[in-house]
Amino acid sequence: MMAYHISLLTFWFLLNPPMWCWSTNKDECIYQGEEGTQSFYQDGDVILGGLFPLHYSPVSAVCFGARALRWMRTMTFAVKEINQRQDLLPNLSLGYHIRDSFDEIPLSIKGSLVLVNGQPETGRGASCTDLRRQPSPVIVGDAASGVSMAVLRTLTSFSVPVVSYFSSCSCLSNKKDFPTFMRTMPSDQFQIKALARLVHYFQWTWVGVIGVESDYARFAIQLFLKESASYNVCPAYVHIYPIVLTEEALRELMNTIRASTATVIVSFSAETDMRTVLKECRRQNITYVQWIASEAWATSKSLWGDYSNILQGTLGFAIRKGEIPNLGNYLRGLNTSTVQASDFLTEFWEETFNCRVNGSLNTHIHKEDAQKRGPCSGRESLDNVYTSYADVTQLRVSYNVYKAVYLIAHALGVKFVLQKADEGFHSNKAGSHMIKCCRLKLMD
Repeated sequence: MMAYHISLLTFWFLLNPPMWCWSTNKDECIYQGEEGTQSFYQDGDVILGGLFPLHYSPVSAVCFGARALRWMRTMTFAVKEINQRQDLLPNLSLGYHIRDSFDEIPLSIKGSLVLVNGQPETGRGASCTDLRRQPSPVIVGDAASGVSMAVLRTLTSFSVPVVSYFSSCSCLSNKKDFPTFMRTMPSDQFQIKALARLVHYFQWTWVGVIGVESDYARFAIQLFLKESASYNVCPAYVHIYPIVLTEEALRELMNTIRASTATVIVSFSAETDMRTVLKECRRQNITYVQWIASEAWATSKSLWGDYSNILQGTLGFAIRKGEIPNLGNYLRGLNTSTVQASDFLTEFWEETFNCRVNGSLNTHIHKEDAQKRGPCSGRESLDNVYTSYADVTQLRVSYNVYKAVYLIAHALGVKFVLQKADEGFHSNKAGSHMIKCCRLKLMD
């Protein structure tokens, strides 16, 4: 596990941030955007923003990620737990505003701007002064390194700190380019050194290297080639495939693997990408590969469950797991009635139990058979089904989310910060003051 510490530098919490609005004159300000209901929100003195890839598009369809929902609710659980404590933030209450980033750069940037600006009382065309949701001075997120990088380039000018729970690209350690970035996820620099030594240990000197087209994979591959060269390991090929694995792109990848004599492949890919790759490997009977997994998919239960015959003998390094007491009960404490309070939870319930909540049809479903679903009976229980959402046996990324929230809370707990908070937050909750708080610095 990486070592980190919190130091008292500068952490600017902007309670009255600049509004990205269009103004027709000095007195009129029109909010340019949509309020949207796809979020979790709880009011508080300090609103922690959150970006999570709840939905993703592996090819063309929009998929729902139950695991990402667990990450979201781990953040809400951590906030609730901190608010119930009397020793950490006795004079402050934390809130949250958590949005779906869709694992896409444009939507993540849009979501991040909504978080740091707050939202109007009504939809498009509302006055900028009618804020129903307070601005978030700090954001927990995002997952993908490339997405986090785009968000950072947008928000760095406004000194908005971003604490990632899954972005591992070593490029993000550049404090000159990303001065407000922190993470509870180890940098790839450590994983790459371990992977190079692992390959050397088994005396594999001729290996294939593949990765998805992303900043994460490109920087990781570059580091791996440099590090493994010191052990006299030679790359048989380096193949970077596009994010959208079309039939042509998949065929090129399979041809590369088949044409090479290398039987060891190091893969810097996301779980969803590997699913497509492994499916095609099975179809073409490419079952002789010794896979070396990056941390992004090394511990994927779904991959191992579906492709165990191909993945036997796979090696890799996992993110350190942790235990979060009472999280399991919190996650499972849902029923047909309570999920109706959230579009996210409603969709999860409908997807898990293949039914419709209160006659609804969630707008993210693109399957024709969704309209044929019957109503939920009300007797559905998470105790009777398996879902990655409620699985707390391997808390790795979830634990990183948990630590990220506590990282921020401990920084706020510094005595002089609380004094400043009392003066600013409680005297004018609407946010007419800019409060200088403490900044978190994570040492990778």
